[in-house]
Amino acid sequence: MPVTYAEPSEIVVHRPTPYEAREALEAAIAETGFTREELEAQARAGRFETALAHQTWYSLPPHAE
Repeated sequence: MPVTYAEPSEIVVHRPTPYEAREALEAAIAETGFTREELEAQARAGRFETALAHQTWYSLPPHAE
């Protein structure tokens, strides 16, 4: 991801490319130690194995088929 320098009074918005967004989602899922399918199963059961799994699941966009 490119590094952006901004003056303190500036507002900088970074709009990731589709590739960057996909990479960030994959990294977030990998950090939980579960696959997306495992996270979905935990969500369906209403029991997440870790707080990170719970937080990550609710931050993911709907799965595109």
